[in-house]
Amino acid sequence: MSKKYIKVEGQSHLVKDVERGTFINTNADEINAARRRKVNRLEKNQETAEIKKDIGTLKDEMLDIKSLLKQILEK
Repeated sequence: MSKKYIKVEGQSHLVKDVERGTFINTNADEINAARRRKVNRLEKNQETAEIKKDIGTLKDEMLDIKSLLKQILEK
C-alpha cells in the first residue's frame, strides 16, 4: 500500500497518492455521505427494476385476459 501522500493545496480534506496518482478524500463525513448516496441509488435502481418486472407481468396477464375474453365471445 502506498505511503506517500501530498496535501492538495486549498483542499483541507484531499491528499494525493503520489505512487498511484489518485486523490483521496480524508473527510469521514463526506465519505459516509457518499456511501449513503450510493446505497440509496442502488435501492432506487432495485425498486425500478422490480417495478419494470411487475409491469411486464401485468402486460402478459392482460394479454392472457384479452385472449380468454375473445375465446368466450367467439363461442
